[in-house]
Amino acid sequence: MAQAQASLLDLNGLLRSGSVKARDVIRRAVQALEAEGARDGSVRQILEREAMSAARGVERELSRGRTRGLLQGAPFGVSELLQVSGRPPFWNADVHPRQVEDAAAVSRLRGAKAIPLAVLSSPPPGAAEFWRSGGADPCAAAVGRRLLPFAIGLDFNGNVLRSALRHGCWALRPTFGTVSGFGTAPVSWTLAAVTPVAGTPEDCGHVLAAMSGGDSRCFHSPGRTFRFVPQYTRLPRKLLVAEGASVPALSAALAKAGISIDAAPHSKELSGDVLDIVLAAEAGEAMEDEMLSSAEGRELLEQARELTAFDYLRAMRLRREVQEWLNAALDGSDAVIFPAVSLAEPEADAAPQKWLATALIAGTPVVAFGGGQGLPAFCLTGRAGAENSLLKLAAALREAAAPSGGS
Repeated sequence: MAQAQASLLDLNGLLRSGSVKARDVIRRAVQALEAEGARDGSVRQILEREAMSAARGVERELSRGRTRGLLQGAPFGVSELLQVSGRPPFWNADVHPRQVEDAAAVSRLRGAKAIPLAVLSSPPPGAAEFWRSGGADPCAAAVGRRLLPFAIGLDFNGNVLRSALRHGCWALRPTFGTVSGFGTAPVSWTLAAVTPVAGTPEDCGHVLAAMSGGDSRCFHSPGRTFRFVPQYTRLPRKLLVAEGASVPALSAALAKAGISIDAAPHSKELSGDVLDIVLAAEAGEAMEDEMLSSAEGRELLEQARELTAFDYLRAMRLRREVQEWLNAALDGSDAVIFPAVSLAEPEADAAPQKWLATALIAGTPVVAFGGGQGLPAFCLTGRAGAENSLLKLAAALREAAAPSGGS
């Protein structure tokens, strides 16, 4: 599907020029989803009728010269861990379909005239693969196979990031709270973040900008909107390189982009343990009924029940220590880059896994790229609110690694 392979900027240009009609984009995406997505069960439901109606509205607006931004008319996928109106979520299956609202992220994307086309399946919470971090999220599979221009998932333990690494996509896990958690599965109320997956870092930035903003229905919403402004963002000039990240292709791209590097300190040893405790306690409490549905889920739930209030509160206090350590480690530097080839697998190498766990429990943004375009797989993280800087750096590395020096 040619339109799914195009960036949001290119697709929007085709729609605005009239070279491609919005309904044609939807038809081709539906054909691809039916042919490829149904084969492995990654597509739970195709919202064709609703999407065609929305596409017809986009065509009417464009014919009148009304443009709504780069997402106008772009189809996208939604993880089953986010609510879609009219479809009872698996964690509250008894609710009447008419009472189901869109998750805040989905609602805001609709407001930007993007078109939700597919609900992407997720392993049941009682299954062990749901809690493993290795490529269980379906969003990157749909984007990586060029079925959709972008998709949004719920990252709670690096699951979306790892899936993007496995399928050669870009993913942006934002600073915790940037996107409202209203309408998302109650997997972890202090870890989970709605995360876009797309074909370019710029597309991730545009999608995040459309989803972000305050929401009184979500207690951790900070009440501010993320604005993707690469044209006004300074390119990071000093980068900390974690152990193993200085592979030749990456080092060459950093040098070509004019970025100085320094060795990163070893990440916090306790980060992984803190992540496990927080996730087990919060998910076990909120999703007890769903986890009881299988033997694997019951085993995981029993482990969660062994945790005490002391364990959880201590883990939450240690999270603050990790946040302070990360800020201190970044003193004088703009970001950290760490290798990510092994992170695509459930049992990752110790050093990359610790860096990822540090970023997750600190709530800082993470950009992940699965490799290609002359670059190896890598992840970037930085201070809270540093999404623009990380995306600018990601785009600069991609351009520096391109054979012609361009994107």
